[in-house]
Amino acid sequence: MKITIAKTSGFCMGVRRAVEMVLDTANRVKGPVYTFGPLIHNPQVMHMLAEKGVEVLEEIPEKGEGTVLIRAHGVTPETRGRLEAAGFTVIDATCPRVIKVQRLLDKYQAEGYTPIIVGDADHPEVIGLVGHARGHAYVVRSREEALNLPKGEKAVLVAQTTQDQVLYLNILEAVRERFDEIKDFNTICDSTARRQEEARGLAHQVEAMVVVGGKSSGNTQRLAQIAAGSGVPTFHVETEKELDVTKFQGMEHVGITAGASTPNWIIRRVHQAVADPGVLGRSGAGLGYSVRRFLIQTNLYLAFSAGCLCFACMLLLGQPPSLDAPIIAASYILLMHISNNFIGRNAARYNDPDRARFYDQHKIPLAALAIFGGAPGFVVAFELGWASFLTLVIITGLGLSYNVPIWPEKLRFFGRYQKMRSIPGSKTIFIAGAWAGVTAVLPVLSHGAPVDIGLILVIFFATAMVLARTSIFDVLDVQIDRMVSYETIATWIGPAKTLKLIRVLLVALAGVLIIGGVLSWLPSLAFWLLPCAIFPLIVTNSFVKGKLHPGHRLELLVDTNFVLAGAIAVFWQTLI
Repeated sequence: MKITIAKTSGFCMGVRRAVEMVLDTANRVKGPVYTFGPLIHNPQVMHMLAEKGVEVLEEIPEKGEGTVLIRAHGVTPETRGRLEAAGFTVIDATCPRVIKVQRLLDKYQAEGYTPIIVGDADHPEVIGLVGHARGHAYVVRSREEALNLPKGEKAVLVAQTTQDQVLYLNILEAVRERFDEIKDFNTICDSTARRQEEARGLAHQVEAMVVVGGKSSGNTQRLAQIAAGSGVPTFHVETEKELDVTKFQGMEHVGITAGASTPNWIIRRVHQAVADPGVLGRSGAGLGYSVRRFLIQTNLYLAFSAGCLCFACMLLLGQPPSLDAPIIAASYILLMHISNNFIGRNAARYNDPDRARFYDQHKIPLAALAIFGGAPGFVVAFELGWASFLTLVIITGLGLSYNVPIWPEKLRFFGRYQKMRSIPGSKTIFIAGAWAGVTAVLPVLSHGAPVDIGLILVIFFATAMVLARTSIFDVLDVQIDRMVSYETIATWIGPAKTLKLIRVLLVALAGVLIIGGVLSWLPSLAFWLLPCAIFPLIVTNSFVKGKLHPGHRLELLVDTNFVLAGAIAVFWQTLI
């Protein structure tokens, strides 16, 4: 089955900005943190914010303390004044596009124009807009309502930013019949317009549409109406648990779109449920899915990939082929990733519930796998010498202490970075460093190799390979990582810059391999390994263009790059 996800699905700019402002505030300030009303129309996001201690303030008390964030919809000037008068510190997270509409109403109402708002009278954004029109505004929802407006000389027409374009144009024609002069400002957000147009187009190409988002979200409801109006079966769900995947049996093409308040991890879960019915524990999962799931969830394929990368690094260093260092690398990665998956189950409940469920159901076998799978690495390292063994012990300790406080909270200078995970970009950098340590440095300690420019280039090779892998997954998990306070490159510099960084890194990797081979700093294997710099570029570009979607297939493809390196190294070794 082909599944197409609309490019404009998920958080719009205004919602993303508001969520990030709330998260930054919750992590930065002391004291209570509130949002005035639900931040967005999505129960799952609100539940996560509640877990971080962010409460919803429904009524304004006479006296209060703490910080209140105004949600993306905005509020009336009178409401903001009451919040400040009550003693709250107010942070305005109103969407910039909504602020633009507010200013238009402020200006033209003062100049004597009759404000007319196309929207839903009970929507928070519209309530705020009416307040900026000083209460003297007409809210219309249909052409008929517009034709019933009293006649006047001049009017200013704006729209709730998430309204339907076709509806707005119909109302505009009706308003022209009631007023002599019209100031027409089509303030429907470009993102909303693109989202609706894309939903219309996609609905004509598929056999069914899945619309993901809160049932109370106006813009999501309109997407569902647009899809259903195109004549295809349409399913509006908040989470993957509401899906009846049997409805898609026999279909060849299904489309997925999502409202502006839907986070990407929920879209991923819905996509996985449609693509792989076994994610929901239901019938329809084939042998291929079961095998992929087992290899991914147990981290066995990842451990094998680490061994392959280590083997390639050994040959790049000019060392004779051996399995001891790859065994150490595979054992270490297996132990670390299973352990950290146990620790990170809070995040996995949202961005990968299938993994969280797998770990909950198989705690004892997975713990045994971590122990007995990790033990051979320590045994082999001990046999190779104290340098290898102590290095492995140290990097294992660092890996397990990632979530543990390093120093007392009283040390204010370090207060913000009490844990390693609090350091900007730490998750991405530490993972790459740990992998480079076991795949490139440990072979040197185990078998001896000169500390020269060749060693530096091999360390860069391993680090760049792992950084590219980790950064791809960081982009996928950026929203949930911000929620659970994981500091990755993507949460630090943003997904767009991270994708650019991946491309630059892979181009640099190709350059290092070519230069190292030409100048004989590295053996001719360096030229053979060039596909390992090209393959992730192809995967990344396919993901950006929507040809690849998050899931087990993408994980296997990304990790297969390490297996490719090992396979090339084995083939090269047989030729020389």
